[in-house]
Amino acid sequence: MPDKPAAWLAVVARNRALDLLRHEARSVALDDEAFPVEPQQPATDGHFDRELNDDELALLFAVCHPALSPEMRVTFALKTVCGLTVLQIASGLLSEPTAIAQRLVRARKQLETAGVAIEAPPPEALPERAESVRTALYLMFNEGYSASSGEALVQPEFCVEAVRLARALAQHPVTAGPASDALAALLALTAARLPTRVGPDGVAQLLEDQPRNQWDRGLIALGLAHLERSAGGEELTVWHLRAEIASLHATAATSADTDWPRIAAIYDHLRALDPSPVVELARAVAIGRATGAAVGLAALPAIDDSPYAEAARGVFLAELGRHDEAQTHLRRALSLARTTPERRLMERRLLSVGRR
Repeated sequence: MPDKPAAWLAVVARNRALDLLRHEARSVALDDEAFPVEPQQPATDGHFDRELNDDELALLFAVCHPALSPEMRVTFALKTVCGLTVLQIASGLLSEPTAIAQRLVRARKQLETAGVAIEAPPPEALPERAESVRTALYLMFNEGYSASSGEALVQPEFCVEAVRLARALAQHPVTAGPASDALAALLALTAARLPTRVGPDGVAQLLEDQPRNQWDRGLIALGLAHLERSAGGEELTVWHLRAEIASLHATAATSADTDWPRIAAIYDHLRALDPSPVVELARAVAIGRATGAAVGLAALPAIDDSPYAEAARGVFLAELGRHDEAQTHLRRALSLARTTPERRLMERRLLSVGRR
């Protein structure tokens, strides 16, 4: 018998629902009816239970308990509430599955030792947990937008749920604020590109190849509205920086029209606030688009077992006319590709370079 039967049932039921969604509904509508464009103004009073009225968001706050370290909170939330597997969590956190599994065991033991009840915290306890919740929603969205393995590149149910919960976070009277609005902006602007992530032929489509007239204009408008609201504070967070990058992509008519120098500058700032191999890679790509393939190639970080780093190196080398070297790195990217649409993209790139 679980210590908290009701909480256990809620988690099991939700995970079962997600399993059914993944098998039965690979496409989820992202329309104006599901996401009204105008963000609602947060209420000014009331308690968490009454104002939020969202069991899943309440459970996220419940498991992000201060008895756990920030990294444990996020890991535990992704597993128990967001429905991600250990392998998916490890991919999102750039960690090893064994390390994630051990972290989950330690988190459960710490909560048990501290006698923590998994229940919705009072309003005054929400602010200290909000950043962990934002991080969990961001990583949940990322897994849906770019799956870490399998036949499908996109798992839209994760993206839809993350956008919904991020908006609820931005509208709650206690957790509303610039950081939450910036996260909602980031997720909505990125989700707008979901319809073009994979082409009709089942091949993953890079940002530069996506037909922008098929992007969801309602979600772009929603994201820009949240981004405007996020400018009201004094603190510049990682969510603001990522949301601005997403807005520059969303509002550019073409890839060539994108303000790549500005994006590269934002990644410089993001690297100072939240350094990671992913940020370094994205920064190098932006630099390459802003100043040329040679500079971008020099800026690329050395990341082991990353199909994206290998593909970027191959593309830059091909643009410089070094086709034999480009093929070597594209073959490596193909061997590391995580999903079927990505493998098809790498095959197409490799064939194109070979023809040259």
